[in-house]
Formats: sequence, C-alpha cells, structure tokens
Amino acid sequence: MKEKIVSASTFLLGRRADFPLEARIFHAVGIVTLVALFLNIFLNYFIGVEPLSWLMTVGVMFVGTAYYYSRFKDRFNISIVLYNVLCNLLIIVNYTYNSGVDGPTLLIFMLSCFINISVVPKKQYRYWISFNIAIVIGLLLYQYFFTEQIPYTYPNKTSRYIDVMYTYIVVVAIISLITTYIRHSYNVERDRVELKANELEQANVTKNKLFSILAHDLRSPLSSIQNYLEILDEYRLDEEERLSINKDLLKTTQNTQQMLSNLLMWTKSQMEGVTVNLAAVRLHDVLDATLQVQKNVAHEKGIQLVNNLKSTSPVIADPDMLQLIVRNLVNNAIKFTNPGGEIIINSDLCDGNECRISIRDNGIGILPEKQQEMFSLKANSTFGTKNEKGVGLGLRLCKEFTELQNGRIWFESIAGEGTSFYLSLKIYKGDVKLMDAMKNISVN
Repeated sequence: MKEKIVSASTFLLGRRADFPLEARIFHAVGIVTLVALFLNIFLNYFIGVEPLSWLMTVGVMFVGTAYYYSRFKDRFNISIVLYNVLCNLLIIVNYTYNSGVDGPTLLIFMLSCFINISVVPKKQYRYWISFNIAIVIGLLLYQYFFTEQIPYTYPNKTSRYIDVMYTYIVVVAIISLITTYIRHSYNVERDRVELKANELEQANVTKNKLFSILAHDLRSPLSSIQNYLEILDEYRLDEEERLSINKDLLKTTQNTQQMLSNLLMWTKSQMEGVTVNLAAVRLHDVLDATLQVQKNVAHEKGIQLVNNLKSTSPVIADPDMLQLIVRNLVNNAIKFTNPGGEIIINSDLCDGNECRISIRDNGIGILPEKQQEMFSLKANSTFGTKNEKGVGLGLRLCKEFTELQNGRIWFESIAGEGTSFYLSLKIYKGDVKLMDAMKNISVN
C-alpha cells in the first residue's frame, strides 16, 4: 500500500531528479487547488451563490491547464505566470461577487501570497508579492469609496459563516501541506548533504593515507637500494658482505612488491571499482600454489607453515581475490611471528552452509587498543619481528574483497600469544560435475 502511495505521489508531483523543489511544491499546490475549487463548485451552489459556482468551474479548467503544462510539458516558468494571473483574476471576481471584505476572499489572497513565497522563481519573487499586496489594497480602497459596487451576496447569516469557516479550513490545510512538504524536502536534502560530506571526509582520509604511503613507506626501501649502490661505488666488499646485503635487499624488494601490489589493487578498487568473478572453486586448486610460495618465505625466516586445508565442498569465490586475501593474511602471520614459530592453516564446515578458513599463528599478537581499527584506514603500518614493513592496507583490502564475495572475515588475538584470522565463504551447493568442469579457471 505504501509503495502504491509513493508511486502515485511521484507520478503526480514529479521525480526529484527531474523537477526542482519549487516545481514539485507547485504541482502539489495545483492538485490541492483543483480539489478545493471542485468542492467550492458544490459549496457555493449549496449556499445560494450560483455565479461563484460557475466561476469555480472556470478556475478548475485554468488551474488544471497550468498544472498540466508544468508537470507534463516541463514549462514551469510559464505555468507559474499563467497560474498567478488566472488565480488573481479569479480572486478579484470572487471578491466582487462574494461580499468583498465581508466574505473570505482576503484569506484566499493571503494563501495566494504564501504560495508565491513558496514556489515562484527568485527573479519573479518580489514582483508577484508586490502585485498581490497592490491588488488587496486596491480592492479595499475601491470598496471603501464605492461600497454599493460590491454587494452583500449571502442570503443569510448561516451561509456567510459556513463560507468563511470552510475557506479558513482549506487555507490552513493548504498552508500546512506546503509547509510539511517543504520541511520534509529540507530534511531529505540535509541528509543527502550530510551523506555527501561524510563521503568527502572519507575520500580525504583516503587521500591523506595514500600521500602518507607515498611520502614515507615507499621511500624507505628505495633509500635502502640507493645506500647499497653508494656502498658498492665507494667500497670494496668481500663475498660474505655482498651476499648478506643482497639477501637483505631481496627481502626489502619482496616486501616492497607486496606493498605495491596491495596499494595498486586497493587504489583501483576505490577509483574504478572491482569486477567480481564468482565461481565454484576448490580451496586446494586455488590456494596450493600461493601457500607453497608463502611456505618458502616462512622457511627463510625459520617459521614452520602447516597447510591443513581439507578437501571440503567447493566454495563460491573469486579465485584471484581469494588468493590475494589468503596471501595477505599468511604474509601478516609470517611478519608478526618470531623465528621458530608456527603458522597453521585449517578449513572446516560451519553450519553446513559455510566453509571457514583459519590462519593461526603463535606470534606477538595484537594489542587490545589496536584491535578495533585493524580493518580500517586508521590502522597504521607496523614493523614485523624482523623489521618487515607494510602500508596498513592489507587487512582493509582483505575485508573489502571478502565482503564483495559475500563472505565474512574476523580475528581473535591475545597479545604475546598469537592471532587467529578467520575467513568464511558460502558453500557451493550446485552440480558437482559442473564444478569439476570449471577446473580450467585461470588463477595467478
């Protein structure tokens, strides 16, 4: 029911994207005016003022024309002029045939002035308000000096009171509707502006984060390479020293490559959006090569990496995204685990609908005060147990890519004891034969 009302309202008033607020208010006023004039046809006939019934009939036609041209022909400015000219003419005639100052016409003039304040374009504003005031003053002076020219047309006292009461109710109702609509539109626009402001603030935070990365985090490895080249140029190194520096530079280059990979992927996701290619995949098929590379990295640091991924049901995931997520999580585990430590990767079914991947280490853990910000841009990069450097984007990227795959990611950590990250993905429940036919999916 509510949807039908909203749909009808949009049809009668116009969409926000197509019409400015003033035009939509004018359309609402036009509809209410048409209803009021239509009811006035019968009211004036009932109280014995038949000429005004015919006048209201003419008014219905003219106001309907103005509304039609604005709503369906997109001629708002012309419709405003037409509406104001015709309404003022009708009100003048109504004043003359409806007992002048003794009738309710001054209330109608006040309503007309309020409508002008609400809907007329800024350039026309002062002209229509001045025109309204001039007409009222002119009619009052005319009746004051030529009283006999404006007859008292009510057949009895009851008719006059009914007419004034009805007009007052209609005027108050229209003013209330217009005011309510304006306030509602104002609130909608305010919420929209606040949303845009929040988005702008978030974009500014993102920009500052990127500048921080470019200014500091990526400069450090380049400085290391520069220093090494300067040493080669100025000093003669023996083979052992050369091999030691080469090993350190290799680690620095690998870390820098990981940083750049995360940075470029995340920046692309923010600026261009990411295409998600969901498919039914087996964890072994997608992650074995990635985990083997990480196992070699862990071995170089003296860390044992245990791959206990089970041959569970296939999951719904983007292979490239899944690789990136697991690579980042395992890389973080290696980074914050001391030599001699252990990293265990498991998978199991959860509630029969999800597959949960866990990456557990016995490293240094995460301090409680830092845990709330781990997936946000507020999380600063931290040096690992052997001064490995990151940019603080890896976990943010993992969270965004997990949610794009309709999955969940969370962690548990105790400072000084270790951290466990969990990644949950939906189980594929389609045809297993179809899934096996998808093994040719290319993953990097």
